[in-house]
Amino acid sequence: MPSRVLEQRENNVVHLIIEGETPLNILSRQTLEELRQLLLRLTEQEDCAALILRGAGARAFSAGASLHEIAELTPATAQEFSHLGQSVTSLLADFPAPVIAALNGLAYGGGLELAIACDFRIASDQARFAYPSSKLGILPGFGGTQRCPLLIGPSRSKELMFMGRVLDADEALDWGLVNRVVPPSGVLSEAVSWANELANRSTYAIRLAKECIGMTERADFFFEQEAFANCFQRPEVQEQIRIWLASSTGEKA
Repeated sequence: MPSRVLEQRENNVVHLIIEGETPLNILSRQTLEELRQLLLRLTEQEDCAALILRGAGARAFSAGASLHEIAELTPATAQEFSHLGQSVTSLLADFPAPVIAALNGLAYGGGLELAIACDFRIASDQARFAYPSSKLGILPGFGGTQRCPLLIGPSRSKELMFMGRVLDADEALDWGLVNRVVPPSGVLSEAVSWANELANRSTYAIRLAKECIGMTERADFFFEQEAFANCFQRPEVQEQIRIWLASSTGEKA
């Protein structure tokens, strides 16, 4: 199978590029596992001063998990899938160096969960953000229920997750979901500029500061895994997902 995550390096700044199975950079199990393995290896490399995570192309950072795979989940396999997604977002959140998400296009569902696990988010003014999972009878399972309230507060997190609202880039900036909004052509250059500035700071001090801040952000991710898995005990869930797939021109959750 072709690789779904590409690695590039510019001096001591590493780029990880999600190339999902569609132009929307869908997160299949293969993609998540490749990302997990790369992050595990990079965590051990002390010469990485900053990490930039981005999606291939201009349409999406990632539009989330594969609905074809989600439609086949049972409660047991749903918990395993949630655990895999959480392991990736935890590696991003706990990565020793600063992690910058360069958000071109859509960041939906699991894609948004990847983004909020990063330290900084640079968004295109054409970017859009959403958790459409409630329309499928499920909930975010990659750490979103735990991290999103820490970033934008409980009430706004509930608005996103319960109602499936789509935020544009300016709303996301106003809510504190992203750090900076720039034209589409400037997303990568802005992320690189931030990465280079961070690389000129004390790597040791930044790593310690990130670790200290992270101590205040520990949450109950296992509870989220169980809640995600419990959704698949309900017989209507797979049917809702199949209806969504049949009515859409591409995967988007």
